[in-house]
Amino acid sequence: MTIRPVQTSLLSPADFARRTRIEVRTAQSAFRNASQGRPWRGHHLPVVAVPGRRGGNGGTVWGLAVEHCDPQLRALLLPDPLETPGTAVETLVKAPVEGWQIEQQQARLRIIRPILQAPKGTSARAGLMREAVAGRHDYPGGTCQFSSRAIHDWIGLFERKGLAGLLPSPRKDRGVARVQITRDWDTRIDLPEDMRQGIADEIAGKARSMVANDGTSCREARRICEARLFHHCRNAGSQLPAVALRRICKLNAKWAERQELEKFRLIYLKNKDHKALQDKVVARISRDLHPVPMGLLIGDVHYVDLLVEENEEPVRVRLIHWMDASSLFVWTTPVFLSKGKGACQEDIAESLFQVTQCRHGGIPQEFYLDNGSEYGALSEAMGRLSCLADMEFGKTLARPYSPTSKGDIEGHFNILEHIFKGLPGWIGGDRTNKKTRNKGQVIEPYRRGLAALEADIQAAIAIYNDRPQSGRLDGLSPLEMLEQKIADTGFMARVPSEEAFDLIFSKSDTRSIRQSTITFDGRQWHTPAIDGLELGARIEVLIPLRKRHDRLGVRLAHDDVHWAAPLPVFQHGDREGARVQARLEKGRMGAIRKLEAQIDPGVSTFELQKAGVVRVAPDAPAPEAWSTLAIDKTGQPSTVAELEEAENARRQADMHEALELYQPSKARGQRLQPLTPLVQRDQ
Repeated sequence: MTIRPVQTSLLSPADFARRTRIEVRTAQSAFRNASQGRPWRGHHLPVVAVPGRRGGNGGTVWGLAVEHCDPQLRALLLPDPLETPGTAVETLVKAPVEGWQIEQQQARLRIIRPILQAPKGTSARAGLMREAVAGRHDYPGGTCQFSSRAIHDWIGLFERKGLAGLLPSPRKDRGVARVQITRDWDTRIDLPEDMRQGIADEIAGKARSMVANDGTSCREARRICEARLFHHCRNAGSQLPAVALRRICKLNAKWAERQELEKFRLIYLKNKDHKALQDKVVARISRDLHPVPMGLLIGDVHYVDLLVEENEEPVRVRLIHWMDASSLFVWTTPVFLSKGKGACQEDIAESLFQVTQCRHGGIPQEFYLDNGSEYGALSEAMGRLSCLADMEFGKTLARPYSPTSKGDIEGHFNILEHIFKGLPGWIGGDRTNKKTRNKGQVIEPYRRGLAALEADIQAAIAIYNDRPQSGRLDGLSPLEMLEQKIADTGFMARVPSEEAFDLIFSKSDTRSIRQSTITFDGRQWHTPAIDGLELGARIEVLIPLRKRHDRLGVRLAHDDVHWAAPLPVFQHGDREGARVQARLEKGRMGAIRKLEAQIDPGVSTFELQKAGVVRVAPDAPAPEAWSTLAIDKTGQPSTVAELEEAENARRQADMHEALELYQPSKARGQRLQPLTPLVQRDQ
């Protein structure tokens, strides 16, 4: 363990002269005389040679230890506490001289001063010497008796060096551990020095690790380390008997203090007990009340330690709290939960809506919210849509797992728990540790009904708001402080409409337009604003965080927001369904007619394409005769039978022509018989 010396302020002769209104040379002479034991104006000046400084007569620079002067002189030399910091003494010399050294110096001077007043070598000095050796003297730490040799040495040092000779020298081994484990172990263990130090370091490391990793108590850490120390000594070759070795391996509280085991407990608190770390270790700042009402609204969810039953089923109770930071006034919404359910974003939004509709509430300038998941969508919605509602406000999220970052509302929870103790079913913070009303009987749950429980909770909140508090409220209740702040600031609540609230506190999603409607939550939603959009267009929808089923925001280009309503489902034969269908078609047709007004019906894509043709053929040398002929196949047979008949006719014509060429005489005037068809159709 390192010990740093406490530095003593030494007053320089120049400053001593200024304070006592004498010349600097006179002050230097007074310091030099004081080093030889001579007083100044009836005062003994505790002067000390300033280390590392040379000058003056004899090469010694003297400084005055003001703290050790008599009270009258000290009041004259020390700065006036009413003076401003800028007028304080600036010429104090800092020297590495500790207070105990000056105290011993002054005590030694008091002991030898009567002896120094007697001449050397006289019987009077010898008698005073014998009295000093025989008597007991006041000394730092108690009365002491000193040997003749010690007193002779002090007289000799004073005569050679003056008052500086009586100043005891500091220890040369300051800051160096002089005990490895315990004095008993250090003196009796039969192991070499290098092995001793290694064992001491290993034992100390194990103890620190146990405290840091597991929060082990110092007593248990010492007990475990005693056994390890015994085995280490045996393994290292100690020949001491087991009984004697166990005796010297005992570790005391001083060993634990030297190893600073309690300091390493901070590591355990940091890693495994965050609440204790925040409550006992981390420094906390103080915050004043906000200057204006609703300048800052703090939100949090609190668990109520009440056993509640409804229809023989357990019910858990959560409270959604909103606190005005200017007065500590609180709004609360109870949430009753069955098994497997919890407070959600919709519950937070519904609770906040109730605050914003209050004439002493409204939309705050800034939100300070818990970092839990139930506040996630609420925080995101605030940052995205505050500009659309024409209401500016900020938001801050508390540090995760840091209850002290919400100190105001956490303090409110503590007060509220004391009020809840008067309700049936209170279990006091630990459901596993059931308190008993009578011996052998557990606490009866709250069975008055949820309506009565809600009324009791609101009554408890009213008690809190009406209860005077000390500290920042200065004896006023939160309700009285809020009234005072409203009167002083001329506060007027910014109460939003339901539409504006649902616009601000909503979550964003994307949907496609199908048949001029939006599908959400298994239903079709429609607004005339989407009649003019193209088929399949994807648009942003704003879903109110409150539990509403009749409104859905649709955000179009240029930040235009429209409200869509769900389309009802009709029975067959219901004429209202036909009228709604007609209105939908009319809206869509109206949007189409508006589009038609922006077009020219005479424009033809084909005509525009034809007019855009420049050339029909590439540039090339022209032949002597070139033209294109159409192919006319309209007179050709199309069926198979017609094709076969045409082919047979063509062949018969060819054969008649051939016979006429080879038999002209017979052929003249004679009619040829028809030939058998060359092509036969399959019958």
